[in-house]
Amino acid sequence: MYHIGKVIEVISPLKDKKIKSADKSIQAVIKMWDDNVLILEVNKKIAGSLLPGDYVITDYSPVGPTSPYRKMLVTKVLPREKGKKIWTEFQKELSRKKSALAHMQASGPVPGYR
Repeated sequence: MYHIGKVIEVISPLKDKKIKSADKSIQAVIKMWDDNVLILEVNKKIAGSLLPGDYVITDYSPVGPTSPYRKMLVTKVLPREKGKKIWTEFQKELSRKKSALAHMQASGPVPGYR
């Protein structure tokens, strides 16, 4: 399973010498399509090219076949136009779901339902 996100900030001890780090790994603060904000590790192959405002694909697949844990890893940086198009579609779906939920809540309880 993969999710689209938008980079808010890149946390890189290699680029920002004020960051004290036990390793050289790079993380990114990502706003996900569903309004979650997460800090995720960035795959080493793309870590150096990641910038705030980039649209990214994150790998949410399980760590292993029986593992309940997810990889939670940024694996792709999308071209801006493609990323924005995908982001917009997911945002439309989120808006549709929020609107449907608000409508259901405004309608009140279902008559005869306990």
